[in-house]
Amino acid sequence: MIAPVLFLFAAGCQSCHPNEARTQPDTPMAQTLQAAGKSTFLQKSTELKFSAGDVSYRIHREAGGAIYTVTVQGTSVSEPLIWAFGSGYTGQTYVFQHDGSFYEAAVSYFPSIQGLDWTPGHAARLHRTVEEALGRKLDAVEGRRCIGCHSTSATWSSSSHVEVEPGVACERCHRNAPAHAAAIAKGDARSAPIAKLGSATPDELAEVCTQCHPSWSEIAADGPRGVPNVRHQFYRLAGSRCYNADDKRIACTVCHDVHTHTAKTAASYDSKCLACHAAGKTCPTAKSDCITCHMPKTEIPGLHYQYTDHWIRVVRQGNPYPD
Repeated sequence: MIAPVLFLFAAGCQSCHPNEARTQPDTPMAQTLQAAGKSTFLQKSTELKFSAGDVSYRIHREAGGAIYTVTVQGTSVSEPLIWAFGSGYTGQTYVFQHDGSFYEAAVSYFPSIQGLDWTPGHAARLHRTVEEALGRKLDAVEGRRCIGCHSTSATWSSSSHVEVEPGVACERCHRNAPAHAAAIAKGDARSAPIAKLGSATPDELAEVCTQCHPSWSEIAADGPRGVPNVRHQFYRLAGSRCYNADDKRIACTVCHDVHTHTAKTAASYDSKCLACHAAGKTCPTAKSDCITCHMPKTEIPGLHYQYTDHWIRVVRQGNPYPD
């Protein structure tokens, strides 16, 4: 089983960082793991259904939680969903236990279609029996990695029992935050300094972010190739002509404040682009909404979401997808 652990550390941060402590809990990172019963999508929907061929899936609310039912040729298996992975910004995938093991559900919720569809990678799997159709069994290594990346801390007492602090909070990225907060409380901040990630170089920041987000070397070595890698921002950004591992102006946190929601409008990023390009050659086509042309959106088949391509470039009609 998975037992939730209440997040207590924010209280130690908010005395010095009130704005960040106020907005960060509402971000997709902070909500990237939650109890399935607390999922906004599952709370709003009394019942969700999906079927393909001889297999059908159903998720319905029951006693404050959510029940996952799979039926193949009249044979059904039901299990309570335990966790919802992902805030639902692009989609939300569910994990449950069956016969003492963790499983990734075969269907996920996609807000753009307001319903269920195959979890990525599951459409091509065999679904001849209800056991095959249930989902993908997670081995001990993958289970720890999945829960570990979607939580601030996870303590395993066995292969099937873990205590989790769900979602990504302060100390997941600011690794020495607990010691820093304790030192502040004692009036001795110098004894436990904390890294200022906002001023980190792209490579320095990558060391923090690639604890969970795949690094350039991972994607370069193992893929995916083609359009599916548009969701891997580090790999895509490193392909940009303007990328410089030592130039802080191209670091992720320059454009994105992880303590609040990502800006949605193209114009909100213009000042970031002009920080580098204003003094040199500028775009002859437009003076605003730079990312609309130079960071085009690309949809990965089956994921029902258009990802912003972080391979910054001059996009010409007919050019192949850069890989």
